[in-house]
Amino acid sequence: MEGRSITTSAAESPEIQYHPPNPPNQIFILSGQSNMAGRGGVVKDHHHNRWVWDKIVPSECAPDSSILRLRADLRWEEAREPLHADIDTGKVCGVGPGMAFANAVRKRSDSDSDVIGLVPCAVGGTAIKEWERGSRLYETMVKRAEESRRYGGEIKAMLWYQGESDVSDIHDAESYGRNMTRLVKNLRHDLNLPSLPIIQQVAITSGGGYIDKVREAQLGLKLSNVVCVDAKGLQLKPDNLHLTTEAQVQLEHTLLFSIVTFKQSAALCRIF
Repeated sequence: MEGRSITTSAAESPEIQYHPPNPPNQIFILSGQSNMAGRGGVVKDHHHNRWVWDKIVPSECAPDSSILRLRADLRWEEAREPLHADIDTGKVCGVGPGMAFANAVRKRSDSDSDVIGLVPCAVGGTAIKEWERGSRLYETMVKRAEESRRYGGEIKAMLWYQGESDVSDIHDAESYGRNMTRLVKNLRHDLNLPSLPIIQQVAITSGGGYIDKVREAQLGLKLSNVVCVDAKGLQLKPDNLHLTTEAQVQLEHTLLFSIVTFKQSAALCRIF
């Protein structure tokens, strides 16, 4: 990416001194904020006055040897919850939508040799302006995506779940659509994937403020190969902000039904 300066930590260094035994051939970027990073099953331990994950993993989110995760140090390992534990390090992570999605893709695969690679990038509490080109979050996401296909895998789509941090300010809410459009166009350009499918999970379900304006922008995004899956009505945790574990699983069922049944995008349908 000519003309762009990137500063990375040691964990983000592109130097990988190994070759995974069975590298992924189908790769999915997981990005956005806390509901993508996963807060399902994160509860308050009142005895120790801290947040902890209850470690309950639904069968839909169970690990599988054909589903891998790109760690913070850019090494592949078998994926398991919580996917973002070493990425969204400022908070306790739990169940997100990634594993349920990967298992759904795996079950519909026509080939037993397919290996799915998940690239966690989400960070809780981030507004969309923090994902603009040149920001640490954006550049790290691009770098991780580029490294994920080092061994020949194909990036199939980006799953995006974000928006709660843009509902409190009217300017942020009104500019959401423009910012999201710019993000998609920049990412497709920088990865040289002009038709990269974007699975926008989802039009947000909570957050208060100018939520309707952000939902309108998300649902009305006018770009090709973008599908928006509405999470409105799914069960929220007591904080009225984060999806429960059960809701994260249900979200993936809604996503699959939306793409396959309504044929919203030919590129997306080919994933399944």
